[in-house]
Amino acid sequence: MNKFLKYFLIFLSLVLVVVPIIFAIILLKSSQGAFESSYNDSDSSRKSNIRDSKVNPSKDPISILFLGIDDNSGREKNGQTADKSRTDAMILSTFNADKKQIRMLSIPRDTISYIPKVGYYDKITHAHAYGGPTASMDSVEATLDVPVDYYVRINMEAFVDAVDELGGIKYDVPYSINEPNTNDTGKIKVKKGYQNLNGDEALAVARTRHQDSDLKRGQRQMDLIKKLFAKAQKTDSFSKLDDVVEIVGKNAKHNLSYDEIKVLATSYLKDSIDIKSSQLEGDDDYLNGVYYYNPDIKNIQSTTNMLRSDLNLPKIKDTDELLNQRVIDYYGNLVPLTELDQSLLSKSQKDSSEENSNNENETTDNDSSASETNNTENNNNNQQQTDQYNNDQNNLNQQDNSQDFQQQNDPNQQQNTQETPTNQY
Repeated sequence: MNKFLKYFLIFLSLVLVVVPIIFAIILLKSSQGAFESSYNDSDSSRKSNIRDSKVNPSKDPISILFLGIDDNSGREKNGQTADKSRTDAMILSTFNADKKQIRMLSIPRDTISYIPKVGYYDKITHAHAYGGPTASMDSVEATLDVPVDYYVRINMEAFVDAVDELGGIKYDVPYSINEPNTNDTGKIKVKKGYQNLNGDEALAVARTRHQDSDLKRGQRQMDLIKKLFAKAQKTDSFSKLDDVVEIVGKNAKHNLSYDEIKVLATSYLKDSIDIKSSQLEGDDDYLNGVYYYNPDIKNIQSTTNMLRSDLNLPKIKDTDELLNQRVIDYYGNLVPLTELDQSLLSKSQKDSSEENSNNENETTDNDSSASETNNTENNNNNQQQTDQYNNDQNNLNQQDNSQDFQQQNDPNQQQNTQETPTNQY
C-alpha cells in the first residue's frame, strides 16, 4: 500500500476526533466484507437538495459530514440505538483538489437549526435521533445552504481503543476534568496541565463542556485532530495501524462507495494539502428555559459563502436567501424569536400584511371564505406540529434522565445555567 494513500486514510480516520477508520479498513485491509458491513447502500443514492445532480469526486469538489455518536451498551439497554442517538460531534469538511485544500467546520451540537425531518426548530444534535445521518445532512443544509454530499458516522467507543493502540496523545489540558466514561458506569478524572492522555482521558477532553462552552469544546476537538494526525504519521505509530483498524472498523457507517473512496485517496495525496479549520460563531441563548447555541446570521452568511467557494458554487449575496421559506413559515410557532432571523421574520410578516391588505380591497366574499378555511387548516397543521414537537422532546428527555441525574449530582459537574450550556432537552 502506497504510504501517501495510507496517510490520506489516516487523515480521514482522524478528521472527526472520533476516528472514522472505515477508510483504513477498506483500503489497508482490502476487505470487501468489512466494506460491505459499513457501507450504507440505501443512503448512497442520496443527492443533496442543493445540487442539480449527484457529484463525482473524481471531477468535483465535495463535502463530507462527519458524525460522532455515543451509543454505548448502557444506552442501548434503554432503547437508544445507534440510529436513535444524538450526535456528540459534527464536522462538515469540504474537499477541493484543485485548491489542494481540505476545510473542517465544527458545528456546535446545541446549534438551533431547522430540522426538515420533523418540520420545526430544535438542537441540531437531535436531527440524527429523529432520522439518522440523512436527517443530520438535511439539517446542515437547511442551516448553511451548502450541499452535504456524503457522511461518515462513527461510535465514540472506537476512539478510546484507537488512541490507546497508538500509545496515547500528548495534550495540554486547560482545566481539571471529571467526565462519565464511555459506558456511563464511572468517571474519568483528568488533571490540568500538559500530559500524555490515554483513550478514555482523550475522549473526556474532547467531550467535556461543563466548565466553558460548546464552542470551546469544538476548539479542543480541532486541536486534538491535528495532534492525532501528527501522532499517526510517526514511524512507531504507523506499524500499529492494522491493529487500530481491527479495533474500530466495525463501529463505522458511511455512504461512500469503494470507488469513491479510492478516488479521494489518490486525489488528495499527490501534493501537499492545506488543512484549514473554522467554527460556526454565535452566542449562548436560552429559549423556553433550555440552552441553545444561537449562530450569528452574519457569520452564517460569511461561512456559507466560504464553503460554497470551496465547492465552486456561487456565493449568496442576499441574506434572506440563507433561510429556506419553510423555515420562515415555521419559525416562531415552536421557538421564540431570536436574533438569528428576527429581522427576516419581521420582513416576512410585513410583506404578508401588506399583501393581505391589498387582497382585501380586491377579493370577494368567496375569497374571504376560502382564506378563512386556509387559515383554519394552517392552524390545525401548526397544532399538529406542536404536538409532534412535544412528543419528540418528551422522548428525548426520557432517554437522558439517568445520565442527567448522574451529572447533576456530581459536584464537579455543577454549573451556572445562566452562563454555560446544559444537558437540558
